[in-house]
Amino acid sequence: MKFYSKNTLKFKKLKKNKILKNINLKDKKKIGGLMLKKIFKKDFHQNPLISIIMPNYKSKKLSSSIMSVLNQSYKNIELIVIDGNSGSSTIKVLNDFKNKLDLWISENDKGMWDAWNKGFKLANGRFVGVVDSSNKLYPKAMEILSGYIKKNPKIDFICGTVKKDGRLYGGLKADKISTKFNIIPSSVVGFFIKKSSLKKVGYLNLKYKIQADYDLLYRMIVKHKLKGINTTGEEIFGDLGDSGFSKKHNFFDTLSNEIRIRNDNRQNKLVLLYIILGKSLTKVFNFMFRS
Repeated sequence: MKFYSKNTLKFKKLKKNKILKNINLKDKKKIGGLMLKKIFKKDFHQNPLISIIMPNYKSKKLSSSIMSVLNQSYKNIELIVIDGNSGSSTIKVLNDFKNKLDLWISENDKGMWDAWNKGFKLANGRFVGVVDSSNKLYPKAMEILSGYIKKNPKIDFICGTVKKDGRLYGGLKADKISTKFNIIPSSVVGFFIKKSSLKKVGYLNLKYKIQADYDLLYRMIVKHKLKGINTTGEEIFGDLGDSGFSKKHNFFDTLSNEIRIRNDNRQNKLVLLYIILGKSLTKVFNFMFRS
C-alpha cells in the first residue's frame, strides 16, 4: 500500500510555518527531507499515520535510532528529526537519510523541550510521540501502537511498556497524579498522544527547565481530563538507552520544580505541603538507612 503522495497544498502550508521562517529551505546544512520534495504521508482509517519526533544534540547513536524507526514492521510513519545545530558530522548523517526522513531541521534552539515543541507543531500524524536520538524502538512497536489506535478511536493517549537499565516498566497510574508524577513508564519511546488532543492541551512550557513533560501530563489529566490506556507488559515499545534529562538533577531541584509546577496548576496547598514533607522525610530515612 502506498502511504505517501505529492501534496502542493501541504508544502505551501509548510513554507508558511513559523518554525521555518528563519531557515532557507534550499540550505542543505539546515533542512532536508521528503516534505521539501512535496512528498507527504497520508492518514488512513485502517492505517493511521504515526508521527515520531526525534530530538538530537550530538548523539553518537543518531544513525541507529533513525534505523530503529525506519525498520519498523508498520510502515505508515512520519519521522521528523529536530537537531540543535550539532555540526557537520550530524548533517552528514541526516543527508545520508535524505530520502528516508520526512523532515529534518538543524538550528540553535532553547533546549530539549523546545525541540519537542518544534516537532509536535510540524507533525501531520493522527498520533505523535518522541523517540530520542539515544533511544531504540523495537521492530513491532508501531505495529502494536497502530492496533491500539484502531481499536480505541476515542482514546487520547497510549502508553507502551519500555525497557530501562535492563528492567521493564509499564502501566498507567493516572489516578495517582495528585501526589506522584511518575504515572507513566516514560514520556519518550513509550508515550504517544493524539495530535488533536495535544493541541487542545497546549505544548511544553519552556519555563520549566526540568520536568516540563510532567507539567504537560498534569494538564492533560487534571485540567483536560484526557483518557489513556496502556499496553500489556509483553508489548514493549523499545529501550530508553541513556535518556533521562530530569534524572540528572538532584533531589531538591527536582522537588522544588515539582512544587512549582503543581502550584502553577493551582493544586491544593495542603496537598503540596504533604508532598514536600512526605518526599523529604522519605529521602532522610533512606539516607539514614543506607548509612
